[in-house]
Amino acid sequence: MALFLSSLVGKSVHRTFYMKFAQVYLNSSRCTSTVSINFSVQNVKFANHKVQNGDNLGSKCTGICDSYHLRSAILYHKRNFTTSKSMLKKKRKATKRTTPPPEDTDEDVEKSILEDPDFNSLREGMDDLNIRKYLSGSASQIGTIVLQPWVKWGPKMKQNTSAQLMLEEAATLVSTLPGVKVVAKEVVPVKSLDGKMIFGSGTLSRLVSEARTNRMAVSVFISVDMLKRSQIEELEAAFGMKVWDRYSVVLSIFQHNAHTREAKLQVALAELPYIRKRLPGERERMVIVEREKRIRNALNKLAGKRALIRRGRARSNLPTVAVVGYTNSGKTSLIRSITGDERAEGKNSLFATLDVTAHGGRLPCGLEVAFIDTVGFIQDIPTELVASFRATLEDAVCADVVIHVRDASHPDYELQGITVNETLSSLPLPEDTPVITVANKVDLTLVKHENEFGEHMLSATTGQGIPEFLDYLQEVVLKVTGRRAWRFSLPTGSPEIQWLRNVAGIVSEEMDPENLQVTKIVAVLTDQELAAYNRNFGKS
Repeated sequence: MALFLSSLVGKSVHRTFYMKFAQVYLNSSRCTSTVSINFSVQNVKFANHKVQNGDNLGSKCTGICDSYHLRSAILYHKRNFTTSKSMLKKKRKATKRTTPPPEDTDEDVEKSILEDPDFNSLREGMDDLNIRKYLSGSASQIGTIVLQPWVKWGPKMKQNTSAQLMLEEAATLVSTLPGVKVVAKEVVPVKSLDGKMIFGSGTLSRLVSEARTNRMAVSVFISVDMLKRSQIEELEAAFGMKVWDRYSVVLSIFQHNAHTREAKLQVALAELPYIRKRLPGERERMVIVEREKRIRNALNKLAGKRALIRRGRARSNLPTVAVVGYTNSGKTSLIRSITGDERAEGKNSLFATLDVTAHGGRLPCGLEVAFIDTVGFIQDIPTELVASFRATLEDAVCADVVIHVRDASHPDYELQGITVNETLSSLPLPEDTPVITVANKVDLTLVKHENEFGEHMLSATTGQGIPEFLDYLQEVVLKVTGRRAWRFSLPTGSPEIQWLRNVAGIVSEEMDPENLQVTKIVAVLTDQELAAYNRNFGKS
């Protein structure tokens, strides 16, 4: 840019001075400025004039800057700019253009995780993670043979159940998947589950022969928690069809029932251990490690939001009651029966609930309570799969009271109860948290005589036993949350009555028949709420 200088170098000189000066940054190609300059010049060439080494220039000038060149110059300067309106407009436009784009929202991050093309291409090779993929041609169902290995003796022999009950649960489990039909099922005695083919050679030969002659069969479900990769390869080669284990079947059910972002992320986390054990190379394993890190970060953010909700409940003194139980025991139906919340839609299906949901209800005393629905439990599920949904059980761990719902009509009643209790004991549930056990579905045929049940008997479907159970639940909730019933005689329509309605549980409220200007109230309050009432209304 051309810098027109008025300076005194022996005589008055008006020359065009071309210089390069990296330290000076001008926001516009044309600007009006006032500059004060002190510098030493070495071999600075003016048009038609040469300044010798060591010559000093002291100059104060006003000019229009277009371009300049400076060779071998050391410049010490101080600038004071007076900026024009047009320059300010240009500066604002430049600032807008350089504003960084907004950061991705949590939803965008979660979507990018779930739709990761690199991982999905890797996952495509994991055939045993997509059972529906094998619905061939125009067939409307996947014919599946269910085999229930039964260890005949030793420490791994199942207690408190029978082989036939486990077979029935396995058949129900795989039938939960849409389009899957059980075409044959059998209990198969085995010595161990660790053998190369699980079954003995003679038994395997018979099973393979029967499977290949069954025209409707396209897959085999072997009801063990997780088969080794080598076992699956050997068994698929022998049967000539796909082989599933409980992990892959339950995972497929989860995938089908996962509707919220959190549920989908938890399912995505749950499948990683299964995939990791079947990957051949180090590069693929690194993809899994990176994916696991991203999923856990996303889930931790969602867990933080749930923690905020829990703290909000705690600040408002809202009691929480978590409802847990074996899958399909009627947890959601019980919540709906108590609260009347139509969003709690119970289904006669395994793992119908994958998300933790809260439903507001009231106890007989009028106290509002949040009932927390949780994911169901099931036996013979690898710990890795359970661990992926551990975060959803945090609300149960933090609840004031836990209700354990059991299916009184199920033949495997005892084992299901043991499974749930073992899972609860693995959680950091405080020892002083009350756990109330209820026997649900008493409107159906009971697995044993009614007198043999030590639990509260009820039916979420018909409402039988619900009022009696709520009375007991109320006693427990009031005790554990430190609430007591208080009697008040207050002016009818007074602010005190409105405050109690908003804050406390109202057991009863009626006007005094002898003095309609007075309303008698029985309210349930904590000591802190009673103190707040006294402060607000000047009560001693």
